[in-house]
Amino acid sequence: MSFESLTAVRSDSILGLATAFLRDKAAGKIDLTVGVYRDDQGRTPVMGAVAEAERAIIAAQTTKSYLPPIGPPGYRARIRRLVLRDLDDGLADRTGVLQTTGGCGALRIGAELFARAQPDKPVYLSDPTWGNHHGLMSGAGLRIRTYPYFDHSVHALRLDEMLDCLKNAPERSLVVLQAACHNPTGADPDPDAWAAILNMVERRGHLPFFDLAYQGLGQGLREDVLPVRMAATRLDEFLVAVSCSKNFGMYRERCGALLMVAEDGGQREVLESQVKHIARGMYSMAASHGALIVDRVLSDSKLRTGWRRELAGMSKRLAGLRTGLARVMGERRPDLDFSWIARYQGLFLLLGIEPAVVDRLREENHIYMIRDGRINIAGLNKSNLTTFADALAPLL
Repeated sequence: MSFESLTAVRSDSILGLATAFLRDKAAGKIDLTVGVYRDDQGRTPVMGAVAEAERAIIAAQTTKSYLPPIGPPGYRARIRRLVLRDLDDGLADRTGVLQTTGGCGALRIGAELFARAQPDKPVYLSDPTWGNHHGLMSGAGLRIRTYPYFDHSVHALRLDEMLDCLKNAPERSLVVLQAACHNPTGADPDPDAWAAILNMVERRGHLPFFDLAYQGLGQGLREDVLPVRMAATRLDEFLVAVSCSKNFGMYRERCGALLMVAEDGGQREVLESQVKHIARGMYSMAASHGALIVDRVLSDSKLRTGWRRELAGMSKRLAGLRTGLARVMGERRPDLDFSWIARYQGLFLLLGIEPAVVDRLREENHIYMIRDGRINIAGLNKSNLTTFADALAPLL
C-alpha cells in the first residue's frame, strides 16, 4: 500500500469550529470564528457592484480560452494602482504583479520566491499572528521565527521589543508585516511606529512582506496602505500579498495578487519570470473570474463609486460594533477597562481569555470562538451583542 504510513492530519481549528457550529441545533447560537464579513442579519452578501460587474462579464463573454498566466493586464494594473495609489506612476516600471489564488496564494508564492533567493534566511512572523501564516511559510521551506507584537495584559503593541528583535535578527531576513487590521488583535502600529519599524528593516537589510488582506475595512482605502506607501518612498524592494476576499466580498473566488517592488525595471522582469515559473509548477495559472470582476469594478466609475460606498459602510459597521461592545462590557464590568476594543480596527479582536473560558462559552452559551480568544466582531449584531456581553462579563 502506498499510503499506509500516513495518518490523518488534524483539521484546521477555525474550520473545525465552523463545522461544529453548523451542527449545533441551539437557538440563539453565535458564530465568531471564520473571518468573513457579516451584515446585521448575519449574512455575507454579494456586494452590489460585484454582482453588477459579474452580470456584465457573463453577458459579454464569448470564450473560456486561456488568459496570460501572470493574470489579466487590466486587473494587474488596477490592483497596483489600488495599493500604491498616486505613487504608482513613479513605481510602475519597478513593480511586478502576479495574479494569485487569493491572499494565501500570494503569501505562498512570495515565500517560495524568497526561499529561492535566500534559502538560508528565516522568516519572522508576529506573535500572535493568523495561524495559516505558519503553514504557508513553512510549506515553502522557510524557518519560522517570531517577533513580539502584542501585550495582552495592557492590550497594547510591544513596539520596543519588536524593534529589538528585528535588530538582532539575521541580516536580510524576511519579515511578514500585516499592513492593516491585524489578525488576530486588530491593533496596528501608528505612523510613528511604522516609521520606526521600517527604519529598522532598512537598517538590517530585511525584506518586508506586507500582508494586505483587509484594505478598506480599517480607516479607509488610502489609510490602510500607509505602511506600504511609506515603504515605497524609502525602500528599494518589498513584497505585498493582496487579497480581494474581504474588501470585494469574493471569498470563494480566490482572487489575489502578489506585488513585487524591485530595485529597477530589469530586476522586476527577473522577479516576474521567477514567480510565473513557481506558479506554473504549482497550479499553472489562477482562475480569471474574480480578477475580471475586480477589473470591471475598478475600471467603471459608477461601479467603483458604488463599491467604495459599500466598503465604507462595512467599515463603519465594524467600528460601530467595537464601540457598542466596549460600552456594554463597561456597563457590566465597570471595574475593567474596555476602551481598547474601540481603539482598534477591522474584523478581529483578541479577548485575552483562557481556553477554559472559551470552552465554557461554547458549551454553556453556544458561543463559538477560537481557543486563543480571537473573535470575528462581524458575527455580532443588534440582536446578540448583549447576549454575548452577558455571557462573557461574569467570566472575566
